Amino acid sequence: MKVINTYNESNLHFTLKKLYALETDGKTEVPIAGTNWICDVVSKSGDVVEIQTTNISALTEKTAFLLSHGRNVKIVHPVIFEKRIETLSENGDVLSRRKSPKKDTVYSTLRGLTKIAPLLGDERLTVELLYVSVTEIRQKTAEKVQLGNKSRRHLKSWIPAGKRLEKILKMQQFSSRADWARLFPEELRPEFTRQELHDRILSSDFLLGDLLFEGKFTDKNRHDGADWYTLLIWLGKKCNLIEECGKRGRKILYRRTDGVR
Repeated sequence: MKVINTYNESNLHFTLKKLYALETDGKTEVPIAGTNWICDVVSKSGDVVEIQTTNISALTEKTAFLLSHGRNVKIVHPVIFEKRIETLSENGDVLSRRKSPKKDTVYSTLRGLTKIAPLLGDERLTVELLYVSVTEIRQKTAEKVQLGNKSRRHLKSWIPAGKRLEKILKMQQFSSRADWARLFPEELRPEFTRQELHDRILSSDFLLGDLLFEGKFTDKNRHDGADWYTLLIWLGKKCNLIEECGKRGRKILYRRTDGVR
């Protein structure tokens, strides 16, 4: 995947869909015969690319159907590593631009994998994470409004108006159990507790991806990534990447399974 510069489209999903269609010489918005589903991109060779900017598990049923019919499926999920927030007036004039301190990581994606976890070991399924820089656009409103989370406790004076892709920084691919097992840092002892997993994620270079991100993580960013360790334990057990192997005092011990050591 080549690093790209600014795309002017306001919709992140639309931009990535067009980009992958160009790279695969594919077609967009292709219906799946006999179903109500539509594929984002179908390549010239018949492989399917699905762009999922939010919860990957939302694609579980469609993905299972495609895999059962012999299709190769790639799920592309952008991980927002750099975000700038641009606020517009009701008339569309730019009122402010600021940089968000939040940085998502590979571990941030775990919350969206719970339902689709049983499919992650299928060799025909690839999850491709794109670390991206985006501009999130917000438009001011005359009165405070309720956003999509339906919380009336936190009404906002703006509505979301899309995300603009600025740059793709890095790509990570997961297409085998061994790939997913890399989420457990190599520095772990052969038998480890939950707390030890948290501490190793906190200091692991895998959290950074590679030197591209060196120096761009604050301690808060690191803790935000490591705090997903309980969900990683769940995913590891669900996908047979780790197993319980006893206790150390009152703490449960885990170890990697034979197939992913």
